[in-house]
Amino acid sequence: MNFSANGFFNPENRFWVFMEKMMNLCVIGFLWLLFSLPVITIGASTTALFSYTLKLTRNEEGYIFKSFWKSFRENFVLSTVIWLAAAAVGGFLMTDLYACQFLPVNGMIRWGIRVILVSLLFVYFLTVIYLFPLIASFRVSFKKAVGSALVMGVGNLYVSVTILVIYGIFGVIAWFLPVLFMVWLALACYFASHFFYSVFERYLPEVDKISNQ
Repeated sequence: MNFSANGFFNPENRFWVFMEKMMNLCVIGFLWLLFSLPVITIGASTTALFSYTLKLTRNEEGYIFKSFWKSFRENFVLSTVIWLAAAAVGGFLMTDLYACQFLPVNGMIRWGIRVILVSLLFVYFLTVIYLFPLIASFRVSFKKAVGSALVMGVGNLYVSVTILVIYGIFGVIAWFLPVLFMVWLALACYFASHFFYSVFERYLPEVDKISNQ
């Protein structure tokens, strides 16, 4: 068996490249947590997180903090507005679903309303998962971001469901190891970014990509 010490300690070795990516994801996860603490900034910090993980899938990540801060600053307004709007819509649908059980109607009608609300929530999640990666990758308006996210989410159902499964798996891991939840989030976003990037390649070719170098 041939073993080259020089080869093992070569920074281009696949093992070290992998370890460097994992370390960078840990750092970007902590940056996301730090910049999300005011809560209202979660949208901008999530966009900045995806700005980095999408680059990481193409080995174009660059400096971690510089990349994160640039995206956070440039996309702050749009990301914050979309975050607040998404939170409001999600809260409204969840409240309606909860209140459905108290409606003074017969069981069949109540179940019918419940099915409609669950369907709307499913479409809502399919749309929301694309919003921040899309803002991180393209120059889009509020209307364009929401419309494109809806088309991408529903039009690539098998990819979207796969992404939701990825989030679900890491959500379970975070449930049992909550201390490192920001690291699991960064890892989930990284794996999901491979799927987002494959979808983005087929959409919005006419939109100028944001330069975050």
